[in-house]
Amino acid sequence: MTAPTPILTTAPNFRDAGGHATADGRKVRTGLVFRSDGLAALDAADTEAFVRLGIGLVCDLRSEHERDREPDLLPAGVELLIADVMGHGNNELFGDVFADPKRAGEIMGGNAGVELMSEVYRRFVTTDLARAAYRKVFTRMAETDNAVVYHCSQGKDRTGWTSAVLLTLLGVPRETIYEDYLDSANHLRAKNAEILRGIAERGFDPEHLRSMFAVRREYLDTAFDTAEREYGSVEAYVREGMGIPVTHIEALRTRLLEA
Repeated sequence: MTAPTPILTTAPNFRDAGGHATADGRKVRTGLVFRSDGLAALDAADTEAFVRLGIGLVCDLRSEHERDREPDLLPAGVELLIADVMGHGNNELFGDVFADPKRAGEIMGGNAGVELMSEVYRRFVTTDLARAAYRKVFTRMAETDNAVVYHCSQGKDRTGWTSAVLLTLLGVPRETIYEDYLDSANHLRAKNAEILRGIAERGFDPEHLRSMFAVRREYLDTAFDTAEREYGSVEAYVREGMGIPVTHIEALRTRLLEA
């Protein structure tokens, strides 16, 4: 499959979070909420495109280390909301996987990488840090009149769960949500191939690390299953786990769903 033409060439997984049909026959409005990978390399053309989209709020889901390494390069006047989902959690899970090729095989070999990624998705629901971060994001999305983009480094995991929760609240069928989530593989194909080539040049076996750069249905299954087991439903997870009031959920529906 040919990779989609990116809206921003420097952020290939930047795309509109809307446009999906809901189960009751409505549609999620476009041009109001976007999802993305990192925004640290916006060039002049992409900055101009970013401004034309009217984005006034950027929600950065990355850790402090990621932000320090690749800070967002945003147009003047854009509000930046820091909502760190994982903190040091990825370091705890993956340790020194990139320090030594042999160690990478020990940590990520076989099905271990898939299991670790599934644990990442479980923590999106179970940790206080993640729930607090997502509370910030959904609160500001409900309150702002500006177009919004939320993003992490690749725009597939922390960002993918954000979109999955948002679209669930808006009544988009689960199968459509999976399709939207899995579409990151198409947008990131060239970017990931370049990353994996660089990994191979450093003596690593790309197969040991491929699960980290993949989107898999079972990853999202883990987050959905955890939310539904712990809270009964995704909406209850948002209300009780994140602490988002019903008024904010209704505000999102009013703003983002076509009549």
